[in-house]
Amino acid sequence: MSLEDKYKKNIDIQLRVRREMEYVQKGQSNKNYAQLSNILEELEKMLNSKNLKLCYPRMIVDSWDFTDELGLELLDLAELYKRWK
Repeated sequence: MSLEDKYKKNIDIQLRVRREMEYVQKGQSNKNYAQLSNILEELEKMLNSKNLKLCYPRMIVDSWDFTDELGLELLDLAELYKRWK
């Protein structure tokens, strides 16, 4: 996967996280808004830093359903980020 594709994937997932945050505010999702906000912040930082220690994967593993589609995509992106370095 090219660097450009990785950045595009990050941006796409950021949009999904923002959408999920809107669903939480409308009462249409039971995810934690603060967690989503922290995840979004890390995703934004990932675009500019190759040495960022990611915290969100542990948060997802510890508290999200293991079949959650957004969670799985976020974990996949974290694995890709490890290989960017």
